[in-house]
Amino acid sequence: MEGLLIVLDTPGGSLDATRTMVQDIMGSTVPVVVWVGPDGAHAGSAGTFITLAAHVASMAPGTNIGAAHPIEIGGGDIDGPSDLRSKVENDTVAFIQSIAGTRGRNQEMAASFVRNSLAITAKEALENKVIDVIAPDIKTLMKGIDGREVKIGETTKTLQTAGAELVTFQRSFRHELLEILSNPNLFYLLFIVGLLGLAFEITHPGVIAPGVVGAICLLLALIASSVLPVNFGAMLLILASVVFMVAEIFLPSFGALGIGGLIGFVTGSILLIDDKAEPGMRISRWLIIPSALFLLLFFLGLGWLVMRNMRAKPKTGVETLLGAEVEAVEYFIDGHGRVRIFGEYWNATEVNHQTVKPGDRLLVEEIEGLNLKLRLLPSTRKD
Repeated sequence: MEGLLIVLDTPGGSLDATRTMVQDIMGSTVPVVVWVGPDGAHAGSAGTFITLAAHVASMAPGTNIGAAHPIEIGGGDIDGPSDLRSKVENDTVAFIQSIAGTRGRNQEMAASFVRNSLAITAKEALENKVIDVIAPDIKTLMKGIDGREVKIGETTKTLQTAGAELVTFQRSFRHELLEILSNPNLFYLLFIVGLLGLAFEITHPGVIAPGVVGAICLLLALIASSVLPVNFGAMLLILASVVFMVAEIFLPSFGALGIGGLIGFVTGSILLIDDKAEPGMRISRWLIIPSALFLLLFFLGLGWLVMRNMRAKPKTGVETLLGAEVEAVEYFIDGHGRVRIFGEYWNATEVNHQTVKPGDRLLVEEIEGLNLKLRLLPSTRKD
């Protein structure tokens, strides 16, 4: 393989992922060529770092590069004390300057990309030694860099790209899915929906659908956690909070479990993404607050459903016979005889010791083992 060509058009991305890609490019054993194109494309934020790290950096006319100041993943400035913002900024400046210095590019302008969010055109980038080549298309680029010498580690390699065959890399479905799941807000929603689905299934066994949806969402959230800086202690705190809220429905804690669960849920949500490992990446507070309110309403509704079911008249078992009307199938002798109910024959006793004939209707007042205690209904008696 003669080298790797990266066609770049990006507004930016995760700083942690950018560091990983830059490390791979800087340590590559084959030449890496980055072309920002086609016309209208840009290498914004993280794309600036990747372009500067390439052995050969090129851009198409009508493209731009820069605006690499670190920000929150939601688009705002880093939320935190001024010293934290300065720390992140200074660290990022040092990072981009080290890249530019290693590749012999303009360190002062590279620093300005971060400090001042400077963005420049392809022509300006070439004039200021930010990139090496301007090429309108890949074919022109391959001819333009043919014979160029690049340094790979301690050795120097001469590129032979004029007649090189281009083999396109196709992303797999796995990469596409991980790219979607890598959004921390989506990961958070999947995790919460998964827990709520399982909680509903546990409190209402046999519904099935909420449990299936919850299990799928929870598994997707666990997959997403492999590509995000997730604090697993916070995940356990959220899980425990949901368990406390479920327990509040069944245990007389006078709100202690529910309130503690709600506080734990909010705290765990704030700490769920480790933004120290990944500056600027965190779950939006405008997602956490509605989620906490929804969780509260969800468990209030769930508690109401559970209490309604607990107070409802049994629909299965022996208890369903209480208050039911039955029909005598024989004469009662000394107040004892047999009745038919729901197609079954039961031994019975008439509590008032009245004469009972076959076909008389009686009301079940009590159940003792396999014997029913009945009261005759005169209005339905057959003579």
